[in-house]
Amino acid sequence: MKAFEFRLDQALRWRSTQVDIEKSHAAQAAARLAAIRAELEARRTELREAPRHLSAGSNGASLESFGVWTNRIRRHIADLEKKAKEAAAALAARMELLLEANRKRRLLENLRQTEHGRWRVESNRELEAFAGEAFLGRLQSKNGRARSSGG
Repeated sequence: MKAFEFRLDQALRWRSTQVDIEKSHAAQAAARLAAIRAELEARRTELREAPRHLSAGSNGASLESFGVWTNRIRRHIADLEKKAKEAAAALAARMELLLEANRKRRLLENLRQTEHGRWRVESNRELEAFAGEAFLGRLQSKNGRARSSGG
């Protein structure tokens, strides 16, 4: 009996490589989103805590520069929120590609498993047939020796 050989092993290896690549891309997209969200939270905290740093005796110039600064931080927050939405959409797209790559790989794995099951059944049949023939051969050999020694 020949060893099991799956004719689509190369395709299965390729699909596994694609899954690994998509995992890497998804991880990068997730890291990008996490970094944007962390920066966004830091800017929001900075904006919330900034009024505490103004002294009671602040003059008009410092209040004006504080107003300019808060406007700039708010624009930066709005920009980060936009980037976060884009990064979330990119992550969702990467996750969809990862799921599709996983489906394609699983399809080949299932096919391999099915073919291996068929091969195992055929191998068992051949082994059974061989064992049966060997048993009959020994039985005939014993019967032949018994007849020749008995006669």
